[in-house]
Amino acid sequence: MNGKSSERAATQPPEHAVEESAEWQAVWHGLHRALRGKWAMHVLRLLFEGPRGFNEMRRELDGPTAKTLSERLTELRCHGLVERRVEATSPPSTRYELTPAGRQFVGVLRELEAEVDLVECGCAEDCEVATVDAERTAAATEECC
Repeated sequence: MNGKSSERAATQPPEHAVEESAEWQAVWHGLHRALRGKWAMHVLRLLFEGPRGFNEMRRELDGPTAKTLSERLTELRCHGLVERRVEATSPPSTRYELTPAGRQFVGVLRELEAEVDLVECGCAEDCEVATVDAERTAAATEECC
């Protein structure tokens, strides 16, 4: 092997590392797509407490429009996190609940919830930043605002 070939080999990651990188990046992009919709995480958190009807969720979340909530529920169903049940009552009622996989997933998010603090960002507006290290975040937000 000549000097340039060995130098190039030393600076390029092994093929399996590139494949692993592409794999975890695809997973993280997928997570972002699944959870990025406005109110998606709120819906998951609420359904972790138990099944809910559509209007019940709208009241408890106090914010999403019917269209937005409907879109989020459809997306979360497509991702396998939420299921919809139509109950044979008069009139028929629809209930939403987490799937077993959704319950496990949100359980992990609930564990993360305990690790997060809210820190005032220090800018002129009334805003907070979610952080896992309140001291460092407070120091960094002073530099940013």
